[in-house]
Parts: sequence; structure tokens; C-alpha cells
Amino acid sequence: MKFKIENSKLKITTEKQGFSVVEALLAGAVFALIGTAVLGSLAYGEESSALAGYRSRAAAFAEEGLEAARNIRDNSFSNLSDGSHGLAVTGGEWVFSGTSDAADGFTREVVISTVDADRKSAVSTVTWQQNPQRTGSLSLTSRLTNWLRTVGGWVSLFQQSSLNLAGTNDSTKIQSQGNYVYVVRNDGTPDFLVIDVSNPASPSIAGSLSLADIPTNIAVSGNYAYVSSRDNSQELKIIDISTPVLPVQVGSFNATGSADALGVYASGSTAYLVRATSSAAEFMIINATVPAVPTLTGSLELSDSGNEVFVSGSSAFIASAHDSQELQVINITIPSSPSLAGLYDISANSDALTVAGFGSTVLLGHTASLFLFNVSTPSSPVVLGSYGAAGTINDIALNLGSSNSFVYLVTANSSKEFEVVDISVPSTPATVGSLNLTGLNGVAYSVSLDRAFAVGESDTEEFIVLSPL
Repeated sequence: MKFKIENSKLKITTEKQGFSVVEALLAGAVFALIGTAVLGSLAYGEESSALAGYRSRAAAFAEEGLEAARNIRDNSFSNLSDGSHGLAVTGGEWVFSGTSDAADGFTREVVISTVDADRKSAVSTVTWQQNPQRTGSLSLTSRLTNWLRTVGGWVSLFQQSSLNLAGTNDSTKIQSQGNYVYVVRNDGTPDFLVIDVSNPASPSIAGSLSLADIPTNIAVSGNYAYVSSRDNSQELKIIDISTPVLPVQVGSFNATGSADALGVYASGSTAYLVRATSSAAEFMIINATVPAVPTLTGSLELSDSGNEVFVSGSSAFIASAHDSQELQVINITIPSSPSLAGLYDISANSDALTVAGFGSTVLLGHTASLFLFNVSTPSSPVVLGSYGAAGTINDIALNLGSSNSFVYLVTANSSKEFEVVDISVPSTPATVGSLNLTGLNGVAYSVSLDRAFAVGESDTEEFIVLSPL
């Protein structure tokens, strides 16, 4: 292109010229660089996405390793032998097997080491081949306490302290973790509370939250509390409790239909929800890996209301309102397709209200009777023994030791609302002690503090701390 000035005017003329060899080579080099950059960016993006997916799956596999170690601990603390272990399921229970185990290209190793006589460290490490040049690795750590230790002091007990919660709404259910206890109430402002019990003689409210509609039950796992609710659009509410003084609802799950959710159990980032009977499924497995957006993994129609749920290994155990299936055993080996694997029919038409368990033993509260089942064969639960409580059993908490095995019951009886039962001989459970307290609905136990906590209907002592002498 050439520029000419004629008569003070700018004239532009062009002359066609061909590209030289040098210019062609330069242009080719530039295009090659641009193409390489674009392809590299695409490849890097795909690799980053793949890496994130691998890490998410590895985290779930590692968390399952820690949960399995906890189940093995619950069966017997002595089973936590030091060393590197793989995992397997035998007879419906987790067991150590070999030095590692593998699934879907991931290898898992659970390393157990002794901290002291009553504590072990568990490190679950998962490795995988990210690509031919890179190996991925992720580790999760947990501390396992011998909560099955001897606890003979509970043959005598007393009310150590109490807490008056604002308002007159009844407290319904309760869970304990570390130095905090988490309480849900029958509505009110607030109806979710975090209570600091680091000093059991002087508990205090650390944080609270007001939830939409009425919460019915609670489970705690890691940094999250999972609350079942009567809310028709949020049957499951997920609350971040990582900062106890400032709990925050971060997510919710809307189950199909309008039936009330009644019970919840959490393991890792998986929540198991049961609810009142309806035309939709009463049992749901919910993936809460992303707490803000929980998703349904699988569900099952139970033919009646599920009041509470407990999960161990590859089975979920449900306290049911079904007149011929008061205990329902659900096979959750394939979470996307749970199925009824077993049941037990108690010869009465009353509902089972609460369920708990350890190892291969499940405890079911059915009206005023506590049933102990051997579920080593999940398809055929076998009654080990039963105990007649003073009144309808509203909730169960466990504190099991090598010589004395205690179960705490809260009942609807007007003079024995709190009972301690020795189940060291499962065929003949026996009363150890009891207290006359104002109507109780929920109970929990802290192994680290050796205290039981109960909540109920009192307008001045909605929360109480119980201690051995």
C-alpha cells in the first residue's frame, strides 16, 4: 500500500504484492503457536476436570474406609490392630483383609496406630493413576476412641446440671459430638441449638438457628447436622456446624410428595431419611457430597411409616409402623437400588419408634419393650433378648463396655423417664438405675465426657446432663 499527497489531499492507492517465502514461514509459525496453545488449553482443562472427578471419588472411598474402621471399632476395640489394612465385607460386617483393597482403579490402605490405651489413629489413604505420568493420592485421618470401655460408675447416677431454653416448646431429639450437643425442638425460635458441654456442670448455648417448619430428628456427621423436618419443601435440612457459635443452613432436599420426614441417619456425606407413609417412597438415600445441592441416590417404598433408621455396613435398619414388619432390614449394597432384605414381625400392632445398634447387634424400641437382635445374617434377624421398660421407649443411646454394657432409655413413664439397662448378657437385660424427670423425648451419650444428655418437655429444664456417681 502506498500513500500520495496531491493538491493537499491524501490519496491512497494500493498495489498488489505476493507474500514472500519468509512472510509465509512466519505466518505458519504464528498459526502453529496459536493452535498449540488452543489444543494445550483444551487438554489442560480436560485433565483438570478429570483430576477433580478422581479426587471426589477418592475422597468418598477414603471416607468409607474411616467409616468401616469405626464399625470395626464398635464391634470390638481389640479388632483395631496396628498396621496397614485392606477392607472387606463378611457376613454383612466390615473386617480388615490384607494390607489394602481396590475398586474401580482406586487402591485404599487404612493404617491403624496406637495413641494410648483407649485411642487409636486411623489414616485412610487412596491412590490412583491419574495418567501415565502422574499418580494421585488422598488421605483422611480420624481418631478412634474405645467407647466400649468399662463404665461401671453408671450403676449410680444423678442429674448434674440443666439448661433452660427460651420459650415453652418441647425439645425432641439430640445428638452429641465432641464438646457440643445438638438439639432440635418442636418448633419455636430458635428450634435448632448448639450447646457447649465442655464443662458438663455448666452447659451453655453456643449457637442457635430458627428453621422453617418443625424439625423432627437429627443426625450429625463431621461438620454438618442433618435435620429431618415436616417441611413439605425441605424434608431434609443440612446445617453447617463447623463454627458452633454460628450454625448456618447450607442446603436442603425436597422429597417427592408431602409426607413428613421422621428420622435421619448420616454416615460421611450420605444421609438416610425415613418418613411417614405415603404414595411415594418412605426410605431415601441422599448424596450430600455437595451440601448445597443434595441429590437422591436411591429410594424404596416401605408400605408404612419409617420412624427411625440406623445404618451399619451394607444394611439399614428401620423402626417401622408396619404391623407385620416392625423391624425392616434394607440392603444398601447398591445405593441406587435399595431393597428389603429381611424383617421381624413383633406379635402386636403397635409401632416401633426408635432403633440403634453396634456391630452385629440392633436394638429396637417397640412401645415399652426393648428388643435385642443378632443381625449377623441381615435377612434373618434373631431375637437375643428383650426388656420391659417402665413406659413407651422414645429414644435409645448406647454406652457399652467390656464388663458392663449399658443402654440409656428415655420413656413416657411418669416416674421412670430415664432408665439405665445392663445388656452385658443379651438374653437377660436388667435395670441398673433410673431417675424421675419431667417427660423426656431424646437421649445421647458422650464417650469423651462420660455423660448422658437428655431433652424433653420441661419448660425450665429442657436440656439436662446426667452423670455417674
